[in-house]
Amino acid sequence: MVQEVERRREVEIGYLFLRPLWGQGLATEAAQACRDHGFLRLGFTRLISLIDPANVTSRRVAEKVGMTQEKEITKWSKRLCLYAIAQR
Repeated sequence: MVQEVERRREVEIGYLFLRPLWGQGLATEAAQACRDHGFLRLGFTRLISLIDPANVTSRRVAEKVGMTQEKEITKWSKRLCLYAIAQR
């Protein structure tokens, strides 16, 4: 998903699962696949995830796929953590 963040276009990896599917590793697996596809097939050099600071589980998924928190931003009238990864 393309997001505008501080007047810059960024490509976001997002994940949303129904509660009965939580805890099965699906978000991590999907995020890894999106990361790899974005870098290897689509040629992106940077990917982000925008995550509510209170959503510790989603923050952990971002970290598992190699993302690090760069900063907090305001978007959609909410404070969000901006996690990012650059292609190595």
